[in-house]
Amino acid sequence: MMAVIAGAVITNLYCIQPILPLIAADLGLDLATADLVASVALLGFATGLALLLPLGDRYDRRKLVLVQIVLALLLAVVASLSRSVGLLMAASFGLGAVACVPQQLVPFAAVMSAPAERGRSVGTVVSGIMVGILLGRTVSGAVGAAWGWRAVYGVEAAFMVPVGIAAALLLPRGMAGTTLSYGQLLKSMWPLMRDHRAIRASMLIQALLWACFNAFWVNLAALLASGPWHLGSGWAGAFGIIGASGALAASFSGRATDRLGARAVIAAAIGIVTLSYLLLAGAATSLVLLVLGVIVLDIGVQAGLVANQTRAFAADPKAQGRINSLYMTATFGGGALGVAASGWAMSHYGWSGVSLSGIALGLIAALCHWRQRS
Repeated sequence: MMAVIAGAVITNLYCIQPILPLIAADLGLDLATADLVASVALLGFATGLALLLPLGDRYDRRKLVLVQIVLALLLAVVASLSRSVGLLMAASFGLGAVACVPQQLVPFAAVMSAPAERGRSVGTVVSGIMVGILLGRTVSGAVGAAWGWRAVYGVEAAFMVPVGIAAALLLPRGMAGTTLSYGQLLKSMWPLMRDHRAIRASMLIQALLWACFNAFWVNLAALLASGPWHLGSGWAGAFGIIGASGALAASFSGRATDRLGARAVIAAAIGIVTLSYLLLAGAATSLVLLVLGVIVLDIGVQAGLVANQTRAFAADPKAQGRINSLYMTATFGGGALGVAASGWAMSHYGWSGVSLSGIALGLIAALCHWRQRS
């Protein structure tokens, strides 16, 4: 149930990506400005991760999840009614902030699991998140093509009603892991990062991999629209189905991490992501390479996400919420930078610029992982 709820809520963050060309056309924006709306949503998510996730160590995570779902519903309504890019950006930032519900649930699952099964449990919830991200794009693209981008946010708002009911009825109550005040929780995060090399390494590597992930997805709609195919937002969203075929990699990665260790799985993930961009370099002229690249990219990113997260959680069992806050803030901060940088690369150098950026990020991640070896 945690996996299902996590996947449902995360769609609020990623539904914007297939409909960026529609937003640009309706509000009279250029592509780079429209990409900034998606980047702001990711920055909002990073803010929520930094400021809201630590509360899970102090308060009942079930209540935190319910409040955020209600706020997501209200902000989706505001986004659907936005008539200016400023209001849309504000609503996107807020939606991003409260969409950190899935990352309240990941440490919840980790705390409930025995150490030998922690990787598998984390992988199960992350699988739900990744399926939500990818299939959310599919639904968004189809709804946007049929009824416009505003309808996408209307559907998101309506979707939060059954999700909230399910969370209220089925999620267990959470137990506080500390009595620290909110201010003390935030202050304790710096010592956690300073004193645990594994946390720092996981933050850096996954930030680079997530930058690769978002650099592709945020520019896919523009590639399909401007390439030789001239395909609309519905097709861009449909690629989410292809990507979802790799979402099961998160579950397999969790099991592999339990058996082989996190470092080996992370190394494999970096190699897979870099390989995906070598395939995607030819995506401007080949749909076959585009499809293969999507599958390989999602497998690599999801494997890295679970392995890095499991490695970070092992640093301190009593600080799972704060560790996840550090980890996911770095991850989505990297994603936001990847969106902004790839939007600039796409505007100036086309798809070749995006592909070269992805390859460079993969090589940097490999170098960092090698330098941080034990």
